[in-house]
Amino acid sequence: MANPQNTIFEIKNFISRHKGLQRDNRYSVSFLNLPASLGSPPEDDFKVIAVASGARAVDGISDNLMGYGSGRIVPRSQKFVGGILLTFPVTNDNFILDFFNKWFNTIYSGGRIAGNYSMPYMVNYYDSVVSPVQMKLKLLDPNGNVNRICTFYEVYPLECLPYEFSMANQNSFLKYQVLLNYREYTFGVI
Repeated sequence: MANPQNTIFEIKNFISRHKGLQRDNRYSVSFLNLPASLGSPPEDDFKVIAVASGARAVDGISDNLMGYGSGRIVPRSQKFVGGILLTFPVTNDNFILDFFNKWFNTIYSGGRIAGNYSMPYMVNYYDSVVSPVQMKLKLLDPNGNVNRICTFYEVYPLECLPYEFSMANQNSFLKYQVLLNYREYTFGVI
């Protein structure tokens, strides 16, 4: 067995053999099959300045076989913990605020929005509002070519984080963060 050493030559060879390093600032985000009430905004309207993807975990269940403890833990399902947190810059026309507020209202709008307090909540059908929606996260190389495409299925906004207005930072801009939930994803080679 070779003696692993982290010499400069070996590190450079490793990086070259794997076609370089994936830059964390080379990506693009787009949505497909959005609910009809949102219209069809151009793909370049989604300038995401940060993406934080949640964890992936495998759930297990004890088989309760005899022996020490509860026996083996057998994998039975997977879960995606934390969703995807997207951070957007807010433009002066408030496009991204309006877009996600409409999306939240499409899923679940209250009495004040619907204008009818005798029926305060309207919940739209999952099959038409959540099931077809996909989000594509494209990982790009330094030249802008696509390395991989992560496709998230059954995507919908779960929560928007509080946005912060402050007089302390004179040259900063307003950021909008939204946490998206999803059912499954694929990490595909193009």
